[in-house]
Amino acid sequence: MSDLVDSLKNDPQSLVHAHYNEGFSLRREERDAIALAGLRKRFKQLAPALPALGKLAADQGIHEINAIDDAAPLLFPHTVYKSYPLSFLEKGQFDRLTKWLGGLTTVDLKGVDLGGVDSIDEWIARIEKATDINLIHTFGTTGKLSFLPRTKTQTALTATINAHCIRDWSGYNSGPDILEHHMPLISPSYRHGGSAIIRGMNWMAVNYAGGYDNALFLYPDAYFSADVISLAGRIRAAEARGEAGQVTIPPSLAARRDEFAAREQGRAADMDRFFEEARTRFAGQDVFMFAVWPILFEWAEEGLKRGMKGVFGKNSILTTGGGSKGKVLPPDYKKTIFEFLGFERHFEFFGMSELMCGAPRCEHDRFHFPPVIVPYVLDPATGQPLPRHGHQTGRLALMDLLPESYWGGLVSGDEVTMGGFDDTCACGRTGPYLEATIRRFSEAQGGDDKINCAGAPEAHDKAMDFLVGRTQ
Repeated sequence: MSDLVDSLKNDPQSLVHAHYNEGFSLRREERDAIALAGLRKRFKQLAPALPALGKLAADQGIHEINAIDDAAPLLFPHTVYKSYPLSFLEKGQFDRLTKWLGGLTTVDLKGVDLGGVDSIDEWIARIEKATDINLIHTFGTTGKLSFLPRTKTQTALTATINAHCIRDWSGYNSGPDILEHHMPLISPSYRHGGSAIIRGMNWMAVNYAGGYDNALFLYPDAYFSADVISLAGRIRAAEARGEAGQVTIPPSLAARRDEFAAREQGRAADMDRFFEEARTRFAGQDVFMFAVWPILFEWAEEGLKRGMKGVFGKNSILTTGGGSKGKVLPPDYKKTIFEFLGFERHFEFFGMSELMCGAPRCEHDRFHFPPVIVPYVLDPATGQPLPRHGHQTGRLALMDLLPESYWGGLVSGDEVTMGGFDDTCACGRTGPYLEATIRRFSEAQGGDDKINCAGAPEAHDKAMDFLVGRTQ
């Protein structure tokens, strides 16, 4: 085990070469040594290179990391990735948006040709063409999307580690090595777009399935437009303010919006076509599938009504996450799903777009963090880290040690209960884990979520203002 500890202390990305299961057999002192070494390494590397991080550290008098909790005041609120003014999108100020993004990554964006760029989608494409960045966007309810500067190398690293989790979760080589022995890939989503899921599924289509000919997407030719998602959020926000009809929609975007709306209206028929094609092409075969529980349940219900059971091979793999997406499912929904699918092997992850590595769920309904993720539980009122022992309930914060081109520390919007600091889960795995009772703070506070960060609150505000100020 010492080889793994030494390797991860020297380079957290070496997890990609490890036996994934070994990370959950480490002693407390070994995990803490990996965490502290990684925090020191990333801070020393990135504080001089990322203006916002450097200013935040300087304003709080932090010059080095000597303990795990020393990094808590340096964890960005997750809103940092949408800290630009909304006017940058509304007015098409992509030069300023690029300068803002440049303050969050060590990748040089100065040479990106922005001539003629008049949409978010085109902006994302230009950055991808000119740099190593595969920019990831999330979904903003107000029209303000988060933009995460993940590189193409990091996208591959994330999907490779995911494959090793499938191979090693229950012990080394206990599962299939999908990178070596390909399976057809089935994904009820778009093939083209800039979300984390779409980016990952495209890499997996090539490296898990062996190529697009062995993969099936719900929309193989359509693009999941960041512009349309942003516009939809702006319209919803305007309606909430009683300002419906005051959002200016360029003709080119209006056409794209109408196309997207028509596609969504026909989604039920498209899903029927998709699942019928999946059954026709891959029935009886072992497949790799990614889908959330509600979509799978709808598919299973319809299939069972038609007398279809055990559609795919018994050694197939399902990966999922995101819970029930707000939908109420019956207590036996998994039984229904697996009766239809014909297999039960599945991996459910707690994750977020900002994280390169998810936390798999064990048989005791706990989500386990690999040793390259340093989790914190913060007091929601003060933002201060709670003790790293026993079971703690509060706001989840995380430091992802994998990215070396952007700061991986963030404060989430999730209320969690965490254990595993000094005890072993009933599944036998060591290290911090989340109980399954996870909810958004905004749900408990009527849609509002005031994030209190550790350290000096004004220092975080100054860092965000400084980040935007660079665009002037």
